[in-house]
Amino acid sequence: MIRPSPIPLTDNKLIVCHECDLICRGAVLAAGESANCPRCHASLYRNSRATLDQALAVALTSAILLLILNSFPLLALKVQQVTRDTTLFHAALSMWDDGMHIISLLVVLTTMLAPALQIAVALYVLCTLKFGDAGRAVGVPMRFLQKIRPWSMVEVFMLGLLVSLVKLQNLADIVIGPALWSCAAMICVSAALASILTPRNVWVWAHQQGLGRAAYMGETHAGT
Repeated sequence: MIRPSPIPLTDNKLIVCHECDLICRGAVLAAGESANCPRCHASLYRNSRATLDQALAVALTSAILLLILNSFPLLALKVQQVTRDTTLFHAALSMWDDGMHIISLLVVLTTMLAPALQIAVALYVLCTLKFGDAGRAVGVPMRFLQKIRPWSMVEVFMLGLLVSLVKLQNLADIVIGPALWSCAAMICVSAALASILTPRNVWVWAHQQGLGRAAYMGETHAGT
């Protein structure tokens, strides 16, 4: 673990600690190492082993899992040979019909809209880095992604659903649906995506992609 040292303001490679505002000199890290603030020991940044292609694969996996979560039944209840299943949207709609309007809106916002926006922006950033102008991925899209992340609460929904399953197990036979397994997998994949798709990694990938295109254009002009 590397700890950058405090330096005067005249150095041009500065990192400001987000916890105590100490200005430090950036350190060159090996893969897997992290840099901590020498005063408050907060984590400043980590040199991730993940590549742009790996981040794009994780984002696509998240999109597929979210599609399954919103399309297939969460669970089915079997009572006296009668089976009824429900999807995430139908569960929110049932809450609305029962008068729980605020809870219904929160479910839609935190488990459907916010995760969809988060994954869509992540895919836009990664695809722009991979195939488009890397400079367009490091500004507004990343700031919006940082703002929308706290509103994605799939893990909170999963916890509430597990509590409901425990209470219902003595009242009916419960059949776990594909969406519930997808929800569990999405929690892990989303955590992995959040740890990979950081502003520092995006900046590094943008720099690498920019250098790669510049080298390619230089070779092309040299060849002509």
